Amino acid sequence: MYVLIISLGDPVSRTFLNALGRLPLVVTKGDVEVMKFRDMYVIVHRGEPTEFNREDIAAEYGRYAVFISRHEMANPKPLYTVHTPGAWPEVSIANPCLASNLYRFLCKNAAEPFKCAFEATHHPPNTSHISATFLEVGSGEAQWLDKRAVSLLVDAVEDIVAKNCAGRSTMVVGDLHYVTVGDYVLNGEIDLGHVIPKYVEITKTAVENALYKHIDRVERVVIFRKNVKNPTRGEIITFLKSVGVEVVIKG
Repeated sequence: MYVLIISLGDPVSRTFLNALGRLPLVVTKGDVEVMKFRDMYVIVHRGEPTEFNREDIAAEYGRYAVFISRHEMANPKPLYTVHTPGAWPEVSIANPCLASNLYRFLCKNAAEPFKCAFEATHHPPNTSHISATFLEVGSGEAQWLDKRAVSLLVDAVEDIVAKNCAGRSTMVVGDLHYVTVGDYVLNGEIDLGHVIPKYVEITKTAVENALYKHIDRVERVVIFRKNVKNPTRGEIITFLKSVGVEVVIKG
């Protein structure tokens, strides 16, 4: 059901793969190797996580993909991040339950000085057949190569297998890049899927595309009033209510 995506061009992926130890090879398909870690398949490819284009192979071995990746930021600090990928206006299939459970685990178990953050939907790849969730360590080389820090990702991946969904599947429109609704995820009120950040072009079409790119039905959409201007905000609200989605206005 779950499949791990390891990218040899990424330092966190390489550190993660080393932390798993020697894995049995299942099959080689071109430049992609399929391995096995406990009950999960591991897809190892050459290149960057954002360049992954073998969804067809991943889909043979699981429905829910977890991409192991580095996180970068202008002012690096020890940070774990989780998010759904998507190069707007197209996006990947979001898995709110999976992303939220990973986020809860990281926030609960991160050792100082590490913090955790849930990020808005950003960067490729855009998946069409399997869900995609990025699990990241940031934000500089010292953290990317830190075996102890990256080993927490291994623990997080093992933990998700036995987890149930906690809250209502929710999408957010107009939040910051580092989302401000993380506490609602932590207390189990919501499971967070796509987050359309305020810095992309927010349109009814973008909202509609994202709404239907979730593994299950989105029950609630939170809209940040100040960051989604009328008449677009009105069009979005009318659309969401017409398909039976609860709308919550913030700000």
